[in-house]
Amino acid sequence: MKHIYIYLLLLISFSFNASAQVGSLNEDFSTCNNSMPIGWLKFSVTGAESWQCTTYGYAGSAAQMSGFNGGNNVNEDWLISPQLNLVSYTTPLLSFWCRTRYSGAFIQVMVSSNYAGSGNPNSATWTAVPVTLPTTNSDVWFFTGQIDLTAYKNQPFYIAYKYTSTNSAAATWRLDDIHVSEGTLSLSKKFVNAGECAAGWSSAANSFSFTMTTIANTLDIVAPSPFEVSKDGSNFSNSITFTSSASGIAQNVFVRISPSVPNKVYRDELSFINNGNTINKAIQVLGTSLPDDKTLRVMNWNMRWFGSPSFCNCDTSLARINATQLMKDVHADLYCLQEVVSVSQLASICANLGPNYAYLASPFCSGATSPASQSYSDGQKLGYIYNTTKIENLGAFGLLSSTYPADTSAYYCWSSGRFPYMLKAKLKLASGNSDTVYFANIHAKASNTTSDYNRRVCAIEHMTDSLNGLFPSKKIVVLGDFNDYLDGTTMVGQSVSPYQYLLSNGFVGLTLPSLFAGQSTFVGSVDHMIDNVVYSNAMQPYKVDSSTFVFTESQNYISNYVSTTSDHFPLMSYFKFNFPNSIAEIPVESNDNKVCTLINPTQGNLIISIKQSELARNWTMTLTDVLGRILVIKDIQMLNGQYFEDYSNYTSGLYIVHLQQNKHFESHKWLIKR
Repeated sequence: MKHIYIYLLLLISFSFNASAQVGSLNEDFSTCNNSMPIGWLKFSVTGAESWQCTTYGYAGSAAQMSGFNGGNNVNEDWLISPQLNLVSYTTPLLSFWCRTRYSGAFIQVMVSSNYAGSGNPNSATWTAVPVTLPTTNSDVWFFTGQIDLTAYKNQPFYIAYKYTSTNSAAATWRLDDIHVSEGTLSLSKKFVNAGECAAGWSSAANSFSFTMTTIANTLDIVAPSPFEVSKDGSNFSNSITFTSSASGIAQNVFVRISPSVPNKVYRDELSFINNGNTINKAIQVLGTSLPDDKTLRVMNWNMRWFGSPSFCNCDTSLARINATQLMKDVHADLYCLQEVVSVSQLASICANLGPNYAYLASPFCSGATSPASQSYSDGQKLGYIYNTTKIENLGAFGLLSSTYPADTSAYYCWSSGRFPYMLKAKLKLASGNSDTVYFANIHAKASNTTSDYNRRVCAIEHMTDSLNGLFPSKKIVVLGDFNDYLDGTTMVGQSVSPYQYLLSNGFVGLTLPSLFAGQSTFVGSVDHMIDNVVYSNAMQPYKVDSSTFVFTESQNYISNYVSTTSDHFPLMSYFKFNFPNSIAEIPVESNDNKVCTLINPTQGNLIISIKQSELARNWTMTLTDVLGRILVIKDIQMLNGQYFEDYSNYTSGLYIVHLQQNKHFESHKWLIKR
């Protein structure tokens, strides 16, 4: 009996150790809260401080260690991974993001195959792994590159991050997105815009190329629905496979979107899986089921002293190249820009976007009421770049600028002359139809002293009254760098947003903090939505649900984004315009297995019946005339197997009723006869 008991103990011990091993490492610290993620061990050898969780990660949460606590302290602290068993990998490669601030020793990356899994790590044998780390006190997120772990893969081992500090120097270190991937994979792009198309159709394909040095058995590229990938640009599916014969050879991959749900924006990523192991590289993808000829894509972006080398502390040529690439990638129709210093650099971006784009720069800025002012050339200006095939410029002007110098109040409140820059835009959409939208591009007073807050309050009251007085009941979009929240405020001791007056007088906030919990438009911060979009009540019908987002992808594929390009993320918004005379975008209908029937003729009552099995389904109904011009488009529900609507105001004649549910389409003739 005693021997059985010992055997069971050994079996339990073996099972526990076996289950503690992991066959891959993909840690983003998203579960890091009051303690480290499951399987991770922190051990403090010396000092009162230890590794902790922080919400200020590269993307979300991270692990952080600092020996500073009221002063510099002596510390030796280890953060140790779960035990890794990477025998299935051919070439396991370690990578992670890190960030350091203040002076102090560099962290060390260590590997051990004889650590017991608990207790003082100094009791085991550790080997330091060579790794490239950021410079001292750089305080920017840094990607280490890939570290070859092939020499250690034949037996289980641990990876540890060893931190040390002294009484004279205690740096802060943060770690995030620690991955072990398979093989060396190089990508021509890290972001692909798959384009746009109406539900039931497929977009034109975009492409990228990759080269992988070693493909063990198979490499799968997986696209989440509704994105699809292809090797030849003709045959698309949600995944494609490459064999070892593709090792070391550049391969082209085509990407498109084939949505079934209308009026949605999709953001996701393509995954690379080699021999069952996820590779620590992905391509982020963007696509929409919003038809191009009815959609206005708007990007709002603070470019951080764009074109001023002394104030942006950057290579302005590289910043321009990165900004151009970013703008091409998002494929907006209107770019609303803040902190534009160099107008010539703005013109250069516009030229690189193509001949269909034009630009505008505000003829005023802080301390300069005209381009002739001495401060104009070095000041932060507001700018627009717009697609002339979709937008006709009906006039651009500084709102409230005419009040100066007779009235200095608005001048002072708007950062000494940085008035809202208005663009009256005629939209040229949908088969010759048009509409007019007024855009107000703003850059509010920065900082969070009482004076700064009061200036924002004052500025927004002037602007709101002016907009409502000059453009009552018009379609207006206010967007830019608000330097504060739409709900609450950055100012300590104050709880009311300086933009409350705007939201209480005919305007709606699209970027309320409650709708973007944990998100930020300012790089490196959390819950800090200071770049915003607000629209007038007249714009409500054209807002697309869940189509405004912070384009954080920019940081992931533009190297050292915050130091080379901007400290703000772009903010994207989509608006869709359904004009009365638009031509319907009807896919090829599924005439087989129709589930709906119409009563014909009627005197104006549209009555649709549906099979009993389809009762719970929601449908999109589009009513057109015989020429395909849209008369009505709406979502309907078949209650008790039937839908009823009174269209007795329509004239006698033939109409077409198009019904869509996911990828099922059918069309019916409907005759009104009196």
